[in-house]
Amino acid sequence: MQTTHHFKGFWTLLSLAAVTVQAKEAKQPNILVIVADDLGYATTGVFGGDPNRVATPNINRIATEGARFTDAYVTASVCAPSRSGLLTGRYQQRFGVYANNDNQRGPGVPGSETMMARYFKDAGYTTAAIGKWHVGVKDPGQHPLDRGFDKYYGFNSAQTDYFNSPIMYDGRTKVTKHKYTTFQFTDEAIDFISGAKEKPFFLYLAYNAVHGPNQAPQEYIDKHADLPQGIRVQAAMVNALDDGIGRILDYLKDKGLEENTLLFFLSDNGGLPSWWKGSNDPWRGFKREQWEGGYHVQFMMRWPGKIPAGKERHEMVSSLDILTTSLAAANIKVPATVTLDGANILPVFGKKEKQVIHKYLYWAGSHVAQEKDAAPITYPQDDAPPAWAVRTGPWKLVQMMEFGAPMLYNLDTDTTETHDVAAQHPEIVKELTKAFAVWFKDMTPPIAWNKKYYDQLKTIK
Repeated sequence: MQTTHHFKGFWTLLSLAAVTVQAKEAKQPNILVIVADDLGYATTGVFGGDPNRVATPNINRIATEGARFTDAYVTASVCAPSRSGLLTGRYQQRFGVYANNDNQRGPGVPGSETMMARYFKDAGYTTAAIGKWHVGVKDPGQHPLDRGFDKYYGFNSAQTDYFNSPIMYDGRTKVTKHKYTTFQFTDEAIDFISGAKEKPFFLYLAYNAVHGPNQAPQEYIDKHADLPQGIRVQAAMVNALDDGIGRILDYLKDKGLEENTLLFFLSDNGGLPSWWKGSNDPWRGFKREQWEGGYHVQFMMRWPGKIPAGKERHEMVSSLDILTTSLAAANIKVPATVTLDGANILPVFGKKEKQVIHKYLYWAGSHVAQEKDAAPITYPQDDAPPAWAVRTGPWKLVQMMEFGAPMLYNLDTDTTETHDVAAQHPEIVKELTKAFAVWFKDMTPPIAWNKKYYDQLKTIK
């Protein structure tokens, strides 16, 4: 009996050893989410930008060493709602965010919502939020340091001065002096990564570039002296952003961290009409609009050895997928009480054919007409009339409720949304309208948007 007891103990020790080895082999990856601000779809080379205007070798490098998605979306065409969806992995309408608002002084994402960092911190990661926050600090539980982030360096408004921000904070302490913000945020990111040491890290790096005010170091502006006066600063801002990202990529490589780092890169929404012609091509419209130009964005992933290099994928993906994918990569389970709206993207890299990740994607919120031929705006930009949209397969149904009936577009053949085919496909209009109505039943009244607009959206059947 004693021999049997020792024999069982021997196998128990072997089993524990095997578990330990498996745990080491299944080392949790670092997660790095890089968000650019107002970066037009065609401002970078990998998404069709002209390298003779501004070269973006480092942003391009994410795609050549990883994968780029041509059919990627964020959940809103404007900063705060888009970031609210990204950071929670949930449609922001679930907790009342439909439009931009002054998050420095007013409402933001309720403190009761769980943000990305909390999942990772609870799983043993060291965490940081660096850059633009813009989702609230005023109410209890809203500050990044209360959201699961160990480090916070940034600002909480829509924009700030790049050289002398009056609203920059290191933790809860106001910063009185800093570098050009693109460079400062890069420094802070590298400093955080260098200090992670034994723990895996989760880093949310949200540059304010290339959001206004249009500012750049003079030496960067001088690099683009051959461009028209108004475009030089814009190109310089993109150039500086690319250099900052390059420094981070180089640091990861130099420290042997890139193989175990899952990296995402995207813009929070589409570009602005005030930028150079073609900067948001091939889409119609711009930031704040419900056209594709508002929320069809650049999106890339890199994880050497796990994501094949140089891949171009055409699945319809969303910023909502970043949290779900990251949790899956880290083998972190989501509590049954939490509803996440994203999907795990990683399995598509093992497939040759295009996969269906989302049958439908939805949008609901304000619409600010910014196209050159649009009528003058008679309302505050952050309290604009309602619009909604649904995407499935090639079809997009969209309605700006102040302008008329829903419009249907086939994005496979009509990327510029100029040929409304609703009359030819009433069955698709009916299907998508019903899908939206069912989805919207679960959405809550607005925190800081006119409730009459929300009530209008509730009439969709």
